[in-house]
Amino acid sequence: MTLTDKRETLLAISGDKSDGGELVGKDPRKVSPSDLSLLFRARSPLKALRARCLDCCCGNSAEVRKCTATDCPSWPFRMGKNPFRAKRQLSNEQKAAMAERLRQTGGVA
Repeated sequence: MTLTDKRETLLAISGDKSDGGELVGKDPRKVSPSDLSLLFRARSPLKALRARCLDCCCGNSAEVRKCTATDCPSWPFRMGKNPFRAKRQLSNEQKAAMAERLRQTGGVA
């Protein structure tokens, strides 16, 4: 399947008369995950935002880190993390349970 064929799986003729039968992007909620994965590697919103920031900075991760476009809605997420989400703190019991699981599975989580 060519790149053009892959892209065409994401397009459809518009049903809206005002569009004059033009091609429009399908609603991604109605596209199968296998079709989406043909063109998109990022499977989470944060990874997609990071990929967009890399695209904006010509693939240079140092430039993403240095970005000064603070009015961009993606700016807080440019490092691939959600800064609004508090870091998860494990209790001592959770740490012990995790260590035991790792010991039992030979270090495989």
